[in-house]
Amino acid sequence: MLFRSAIMKNDYRFGGFVASIAAGLLFANTAIAHEAGTANDSYVGAAGGGGHYITDSSGNCVRTGSWVVEDMTVDCGAEPVAEAPPAPPPPAAPTYESMNLNASALFDFDKATLKPEGKASLDAVGDKIQSKGATVVDVDVIGHTDSIGTEEYNQQLSLRRATSVKDYIVSKGVDASIIDVSGKGESQPVADNSTKEGRAQNRRVEVRIGVKAPK
Repeated sequence: MLFRSAIMKNDYRFGGFVASIAAGLLFANTAIAHEAGTANDSYVGAAGGGGHYITDSSGNCVRTGSWVVEDMTVDCGAEPVAEAPPAPPPPAAPTYESMNLNASALFDFDKATLKPEGKASLDAVGDKIQSKGATVVDVDVIGHTDSIGTEEYNQQLSLRRATSVKDYIVSKGVDASIIDVSGKGESQPVADNSTKEGRAQNRRVEVRIGVKAPK
């Protein structure tokens, strides 16, 4: 009887020892998984901090119940996202050279039809544009008047004169697609409209030649 009691006590102690070891291992494993699982709640394990994702026997990352497809990482099967190439810098703005042509040399008073001597002046303008070749990317032709007459009439007159200048230099070979015309009327004077001399200076056609900046 004493012998059997001793055996039972030993069995109990051995069983308690085994249970203690199993509990310790379970605690250790749980602690490791918990420590490693801080980087992504959708996977068991961690991507950083010295840990790594826990995988199954097939090598797949073990997912948690909160996993959705958007949670896929490169470490667990997602394709790496290629970085977009940087956007090219915008082209540099062209540099402009301005030529002011006195309207009295181009047109009769209150007219928009070019005079013969006016055409001769524009021949030089057309030659200058074409001499620059493909570097010319923009030509602005801008008409101006003095303050005699109404603002509306002067704006229309300045536009008709600018259009006449464009049509002539296009007839001499300048590309029409790069030419913009506008009429400013009396809105941008360069001299005093209260004097005859000032009004003569304000009646003009401005030609701005835009050349693309070198690379």
